[in-house]
Amino acid sequence: MYVNKKEHYLSRSLYLSAAIHIFSNLIMAVIRKVSQGANPNGPDMANQMVLLGQIIVSTIQVIMIAIVFVGAYEHLRKALSVVEESDRLRMAVLQQEIMGSKVPTLTGDDICKLMELWGVILIAVRMVYDICSMVYRRFVMDLLDLGVTSESSNESFVTIYNNTHGFKYIGLLVAILIGVMMTGIFLNDRLLKVISMILMTFFIFSFVILGMRTVTIGGYSVGIVWTSVIFHLVETVGLFVLGFYLRKKYIGL
Repeated sequence: MYVNKKEHYLSRSLYLSAAIHIFSNLIMAVIRKVSQGANPNGPDMANQMVLLGQIIVSTIQVIMIAIVFVGAYEHLRKALSVVEESDRLRMAVLQQEIMGSKVPTLTGDDICKLMELWGVILIAVRMVYDICSMVYRRFVMDLLDLGVTSESSNESFVTIYNNTHGFKYIGLLVAILIGVMMTGIFLNDRLLKVISMILMTFFIFSFVILGMRTVTIGGYSVGIVWTSVIFHLVETVGLFVLGFYLRKKYIGL
């Protein structure tokens, strides 16, 4: 059985998730800016205010993403419930005969499966990200406890920080790209499959080759780790672009 093609359950959920990620990142940027006076020379991970802010923002973020996907999923299931499950296949055939080329790309049950896939991935990725951040923070604190007093030891600290920072993003990005790949397989969309492989290749390249760059913005030194940039772009701009692409190319998504 097909559902109302104007609802766009999946793409709207991806839009909202991207917006939640963007808004959360903006809040964390403000928190980092406000709290920089407490430890101007140390990394953000050593700042207790940043840690507390991340815990609060991330908790709210997970709850909001869950509300988005659970709400959309329940709405979709309610729309499907008007027809008995045993009759949905016959209803789908009838809809195809009546609507012809205007029939949605996927049935309601298939959209439910994609909703479950993306809901689990995005919620799990955010939770794992927070856990990895806390574990990595403990690692950074252990490095600081070793004592960074001389210029050479400071350079060594930056090198270690740069070479290990990307580890916490590998599994997270892979999870999102698996979601893109599975969506491409589900829709038999070669472009989605190729893009997911290109992004993974670029991430590995940046992880192995590219180093951290430090820029000064408003008197605040920011270390740019390219693996982090790629991950956060994928979970914000990438989700928005994916939702836009699905909505424009596939009827009802």
